[in-house]
Amino acid sequence: MLADNRFYQHPRPSRWSDFHNQKPTKTIYTVPGVEMNIYFDNIVLVANTANYCFDVTCGKGYQYDRRWTFTPDADDFGDYSIIIEVRDETNAVVAKDRSMIHVAPNISETVKHVSLLAIGDSHLQRDFYLQHVLDLCNAEKSLELTLIGSRGVGNKPPTTELRHEGYNGWTAQAFATMTGPKPRTGYYVPRETGSPFIYKSEYGDPRVDFSRYCEEFNDGKSIDFVIIQVGGNDIWRGTDENIDPLIDKVVGYFDVLIKMIHEFDKETKVGVILLDPPSRSQHGFRNYRGDRKQTRWQYRRNQHRMVERLITKYGGQEEKNVYLIPVNVNLDCVNGFPMRRYPTNARMPAKEKRVYDGSHLSPEGYRQYGDTIYGWMRGM
Repeated sequence: MLADNRFYQHPRPSRWSDFHNQKPTKTIYTVPGVEMNIYFDNIVLVANTANYCFDVTCGKGYQYDRRWTFTPDADDFGDYSIIIEVRDETNAVVAKDRSMIHVAPNISETVKHVSLLAIGDSHLQRDFYLQHVLDLCNAEKSLELTLIGSRGVGNKPPTTELRHEGYNGWTAQAFATMTGPKPRTGYYVPRETGSPFIYKSEYGDPRVDFSRYCEEFNDGKSIDFVIIQVGGNDIWRGTDENIDPLIDKVVGYFDVLIKMIHEFDKETKVGVILLDPPSRSQHGFRNYRGDRKQTRWQYRRNQHRMVERLITKYGGQEEKNVYLIPVNVNLDCVNGFPMRRYPTNARMPAKEKRVYDGSHLSPEGYRQYGDTIYGWMRGM
């Protein structure tokens, strides 16, 4: 949606009707019975969205103070244009952009068998969002999902349907380059930990090899869907001065992973997760000190720039079976993070709720995360 370190200024067409007739290049996927949201604070980069007014034009859904929301019915199948304008206190339009809402049809009576590999960091390692995707698929009598991966519940060898390649603290660089004799073991240990996708070639050199991975974990068969959900750790320490060079490297590693997958089967649909925004509250960043030091606002700037760059790089690549999955728009960054009660201050007995982790979601927030991934899979 809207982007830039101030606002994304959509190229202004000569006539307003031209803008309405342009084909959207960004899609938001949803499914009958599953709520989809666009939270306004997540689509523009400003310190306080209360200083602006948002005007949503769409034939479906409802606009509230902080979001536009839509829970489709079964007969809502189809595509709906959505335009969002941002106005200042003079009522002047300072930014606008357009996307497409795609509502997936109900699945036919014929059972569809699909496989999914999720590649990710601590969001994935926590199991919540992928378990939610699995639960939604299991509720569909005509949709049978098989998850692929070497890790299961609690990041142990799989004993249930839940399996993935999620590793706490990992980066795109780690998945694309990290070598070692102990792959799939979690935190990086120098000269030991290795990417789950790196194998020794016939010449003895380590390289990414998705065919070998599929032989080991999917009986040699290709995988229908792969999602890539990394980037936050890569850009965590970014600043306004170095964020673009950092993202250049991340995108290069994304390219390595996408090429690896499509060299084995170009029909595999690869979903690039648009990096999720942090909590709206600085409270959740109070403990990030030392070598992990970061503020909420700086990381929000880094995350927003990453989203811009991913849209520019991978938007409109559907014919190449590369898709953007916009989890970033569907997250409630006010209420979707874990909270505890703390004293208001040392002199006041009253307590207030505060976010205690500003970069990881609550179970409810992760369910919103999973809703978007499920919508994308169903939309295919």
